[in-house]
Amino acid sequence: MSDQDIDPNKYSKLRSKYKYHIDSYNALYQLKTDKEEELNEIYKMIKTEMIESNKYPPQNAINDIFDIIIYNNRYTKSYLKLVKLIFDDSHIKEFRVSDIISGIMFYKEYGIKLDKSDDFEEFKPTNLDIHTENTIYKAIMYNNLKADYIHGRVKHIHCLNYVVTMEQLIVLNY
Repeated sequence: MSDQDIDPNKYSKLRSKYKYHIDSYNALYQLKTDKEEELNEIYKMIKTEMIESNKYPPQNAINDIFDIIIYNNRYTKSYLKLVKLIFDDSHIKEFRVSDIISGIMFYKEYGIKLDKSDDFEEFKPTNLDIHTENTIYKAIMYNNLKADYIHGRVKHIHCLNYVVTMEQLIVLNY
């Protein structure tokens, strides 16, 4: 028997033991909604399977959601809504935020400082809203062929389903 052989029973046991974690994180990484009902379903799954069962602290879930935002930033507001639901229900007074930008976005959206030691006044970003109206960024993010800004400039935006570098966007603007 080689080291490469895997006992299917061990895999199944391990998979069933961490099913709560796998299902919850699949839902988070594959989030593609901004509908209140669907967000509440995801929140209920996280709450019952992870937080209420004491398998995962709410602070860790919140920090993980903040970390996921950078991979699916089209739905930033949906992720922030999930964080708000967890924060309100868990009665967390304060904790250390893993990502300062996400903490600032949460503060901007809900007016709540998760980490009381954060001083957002010294950090003055020019624009945290990446989805501002009439920008090529928003048109690409939402695959919008009819956007006024890009109408006539970028043909076949549906072909832009890959990561676009800043240099490519600058070239498109000329």
